[in-house]
Amino acid sequence: MEKLIKYLWGLFLFIFPLSMRYIVYEDASYRFGNFNPWTTGFVYLPEVLLGVIFVMWFFYKLRIKNYELKIKSNWMWVLLFLFAINAYIVTLINGDSILGAIFILRLFEGLIIFWFVTEKILEPKRMITILLCGALFQIVWGYAQWISNSSLGLTFFGESVLGPDILGVAKNDLANGIKQIRAYGSFLHPNIFAGYLLVIFFLSLNYLKYASKFFWTAVFVFGIYLTNSRAAMIVGFTCIIIYFLFYQFKALPIRKTVALIILLILGLGNLWFFKSSYAVNTRDAAWKERLSQNTISYNMWKANPWGVGIGNFTLDMENFTDCGSNRGSDSGSNCLDRKLLPWEFQPVHNTYFLILNETGIQGLLILLSFLLALFDLYWRDGKAVPIFALLLLAPFDHLLWDSWVGLVLVAFVAGFFAIENHKEGIIERIEHAVYPSGDH
Repeated sequence: MEKLIKYLWGLFLFIFPLSMRYIVYEDASYRFGNFNPWTTGFVYLPEVLLGVIFVMWFFYKLRIKNYELKIKSNWMWVLLFLFAINAYIVTLINGDSILGAIFILRLFEGLIIFWFVTEKILEPKRMITILLCGALFQIVWGYAQWISNSSLGLTFFGESVLGPDILGVAKNDLANGIKQIRAYGSFLHPNIFAGYLLVIFFLSLNYLKYASKFFWTAVFVFGIYLTNSRAAMIVGFTCIIIYFLFYQFKALPIRKTVALIILLILGLGNLWFFKSSYAVNTRDAAWKERLSQNTISYNMWKANPWGVGIGNFTLDMENFTDCGSNRGSDSGSNCLDRKLLPWEFQPVHNTYFLILNETGIQGLLILLSFLLALFDLYWRDGKAVPIFALLLLAPFDHLLWDSWVGLVLVAFVAGFFAIENHKEGIIERIEHAVYPSGDH
């Protein structure tokens, strides 16, 4: 059974980006005409596979004689538990209890992935090899979409229906008037694809030899180029600089000082944009839309500082665009004063703001405390670039909070961070090699 568990875990590492999903709950999915995936409950096929692996692993461990599993007690777990409880209570009061329950289930799935990584069901280098192969497969898939300017007809595997004239498909306007679709792979949006490539690349850097780093850097740069995600390009370039700084300065105090400066800039920058996005002028349509979402987010938080509940942002956002209500600021200037179009009902493209809106100020503070506890407990060797990739990607999108792939990426980064930076690991295991006959 151990070999089968390892095989299935490796299969999960390869296929988790496949967007094969099934609707299990849709109470408010069509409230504004267009389908709203952020108020819809989905079950993903890779998610089912993860559940099967967990059940097999659990019963396999029960059959091992004298096996003990002891999770180290620390404030990190208490904070994570408080965060989950707060999110569900806020959702129960203000939102949809079923969406709240689905969110709690996703948190548990993230813990399973974290657990499997730190348990080393497969050795870290083997996991990285599989993740790299999966990323290469997705890049080839995305390139085929890009070169043909259409999807490949692989909807069975979760591929979106793509084309230059299809509404809702992310595309670029070329100089000759042709619309060029951005690469999707099997993802639901190119930005999620780009975030996936960014995280896998920085996870793999510590496991690649000198020559192979150049090869894989070229591969991932090409893949991110196909997605045309400007956020991924900015974050990727910044994290490369951080990587070289950490490589040059080996002393951990220097690395932590650099990290503290980055976190301070990140925090102050987010705080300014949260309060003052309405005052920023830009002609870029994409950035203008995101700044408008920031304004709505700020208005919503002022009216609901304790949170609106999981999945409720898009359902409540139309209530915070009217200047006449004077909700945005004392002067009434921090508002949009217009009705939202159907396709504008999207979560704010900033993970921190979205967490603040849906779980409240207390939820965001608990989560930030959890991240600080994670750093304090595990940062021993300075291997934290993948963590910074997530922290810097979060202000540009909401994928890390409300997408299945985003949750998996966060769990992978946390798991690898733990095993790479803490010699004892997060889990103490006492496992005597006494197996039932035929199980090893």
